[in-house]
Amino acid sequence: MWLNAVASRLRNRFTIVALAVCSAVMPVGCDNRETILSIEKPTEVLSIEKSPVSSEAANTSVQPGKVIAILKAGETARAIGVYHGTDHDAFHVKLPDGTEGLIFAGDTFKVTSK
Repeated sequence: MWLNAVASRLRNRFTIVALAVCSAVMPVGCDNRETILSIEKPTEVLSIEKSPVSSEAANTSVQPGKVIAILKAGETARAIGVYHGTDHDAFHVKLPDGTEGLIFAGDTFKVTSK
């Protein structure tokens, strides 16, 4: 019986230490690097159209819309999300002017970290 009490105290202390470590580490993240798309060829940025949320993964509720911008070689876009569709993958990007949209995965840009 006393062994159970000791084990319980150790478990409680370990839990407190683990929570303290996690709360300090979680905001920092692994690298906390930004993902940047460096445009190499003209690249279309499409508007984001929301479709009704289904019981499937949440990222299937996002669909590409009309072209809202065309980025030129040398420009950049900050990736703030990735969407995996059944027939396409896309990056949710935020442009320097604050505009958000989708860029289809392809060979018109390089993905880099900052």
